[in-house]
Amino acid sequence: MPACPSCGADVLDIDVKCGACGTNLSPTGAVRLVGTTVLGQYRIVDVLGQGGMSVVYKGKHALTDQDVALKVLPPELAAYSQVKSRFLEEAKALAQLDHPNIVHLYNFGQENGSFVLAMQFVHGQTWERLIIESEGQEWPTATRIAVDVLRGLEYAHNRGVVHRDMKPSNVLVRDDDGTATVMDFGIAKMTTSTKLTATGQTMGTVRYMSPEQVRGQEVDARSDIYSLGATLYEALVGDTPFDGNTHFEIMTKHLSEAPPTLTERGLRVPALLEAAVMKSLAKKADDRFATARDFRKELEEALKDANDGFAETQRLSRETVAKARSGVVASDPVLPVPPTGPIQSTTPGTRAAKAAAAGSDAGKLTSIADKLEPDGPPAPPSRSLPWLWIGSGTLVLVAAAAVLWRLQRSPAKAPPPPPPARGLTLPSLPWKPEATFPDDQLTVKVVAASKWQPAEIAAAAGRIRALIPALLTKHGRTEPPVVQPLTIVVVPQEIMCAPGVVDSVERKCNDIGNYYRLKEKTLLLADTDDQELRDNQLAEGLGEVSCLYNDVTPCFADELKAAIKPR
Repeated sequence: MPACPSCGADVLDIDVKCGACGTNLSPTGAVRLVGTTVLGQYRIVDVLGQGGMSVVYKGKHALTDQDVALKVLPPELAAYSQVKSRFLEEAKALAQLDHPNIVHLYNFGQENGSFVLAMQFVHGQTWERLIIESEGQEWPTATRIAVDVLRGLEYAHNRGVVHRDMKPSNVLVRDDDGTATVMDFGIAKMTTSTKLTATGQTMGTVRYMSPEQVRGQEVDARSDIYSLGATLYEALVGDTPFDGNTHFEIMTKHLSEAPPTLTERGLRVPALLEAAVMKSLAKKADDRFATARDFRKELEEALKDANDGFAETQRLSRETVAKARSGVVASDPVLPVPPTGPIQSTTPGTRAAKAAAAGSDAGKLTSIADKLEPDGPPAPPSRSLPWLWIGSGTLVLVAAAAVLWRLQRSPAKAPPPPPPARGLTLPSLPWKPEATFPDDQLTVKVVAASKWQPAEIAAAAGRIRALIPALLTKHGRTEPPVVQPLTIVVVPQEIMCAPGVVDSVERKCNDIGNYYRLKEKTLLLADTDDQELRDNQLAEGLGEVSCLYNDVTPCFADELKAAIKPR
């Protein structure tokens, strides 16, 4: 395990700062830009991560202090046409995508020969770090993260964008509500484009590569499904489905070797979840889920079976297995030594075990880029710890008893303090008295300068909402409609251009009439004196909100607007 050069404390290889003393572990060259301003408005304040192609910084908007993530391609790499093309492809991919489970693009440009992507800064941790720290997550937690990722992928796939590098370090999980956000579309491919798809070109990280990626073949959405399946497998087990001493060995296993089932790895999860994970890892693309939506639906069905008793049983089972792994390897001289010699594992599970044994207290990164995968030739992966066949019931009982004895003797740890609340912050404006309409699960707030009263907005929303059930039925929704509590906030049009309010880059902010903030369950409505325009904007927003929660794709917002037009 690497050590901090300043204080000697153990750090993980994904750390950019020492958790003990705060020393920056990034190369000196990356730190030189800290304190400078890029794109004329973003002040660089810290280094978040560095890969073989780019550096990611934390930045702040010069006027508003809004946090952003700045991905910088330095001039020496921007000069290479292929590297430049890959960076531009990421900007184009992100510019097409506006979804709560995909990182948003704010700006893109050049600065002193460098290319700069200004992106949403997500306060959270990568899924990779969560896996390392837990050495395998509880299945409901891992499954919910995967569902969020699939929502983002479903949206991207429907717009012709395939990620092609799905892995846990490219998923960020928010600290406050656990929502997952997909990032790093650096090798994404637009299915309508022929760029970056040369025959024989393999992209992605070998532990999560689909068989078609290994062969250098053309890939589609089902390749992302395979890679996410490998990621979810790792989240549940603590190790990836395949391991080896070389990239070639791992890639060969992706092509020809069936991964051990979750049951074979000692996990007790719902049969539906296990079947879904294994189906996502099918060698032939045709044998996997056809779409991200199909995969998501299966995982959501598995989550319906989640209950405290099952989750607690799995937690105790995992603790027993983890203790058996670490304790038996350290003390049982009867176990045979693998013929390959001493084990030098760098898999997430064993990295976490080493960190725990060494008492590491590595700091948590709260950024969009906890770690970037190097783009150059990666170091050969080490063989992970082979699965220990625990055939003896006595061994399991002894290990379980040891766990319980240690738990009883160990003092209870105080729970960590809750993360600070974050959310939408609107500029200081005078407001009319806020009104709540409990029967409609509606709260309305209107800027003081508007001609409309909260009751008028609520009445218009009620008339529009009354049309939605029929449209849901028309579009195949057989279950009762899902109606979420909603806050409607009528704001001046210029608020849509305020940093941090609207993340969309598909339209000019002055043209945005409504915008739904998923986290706050708030529909922003641009103020207008025109009642017909107001109702159209309200119908569009309410329609999209209803489609989101009732899983209707494509949405019927245009039909809803047509239905409210005066006859």
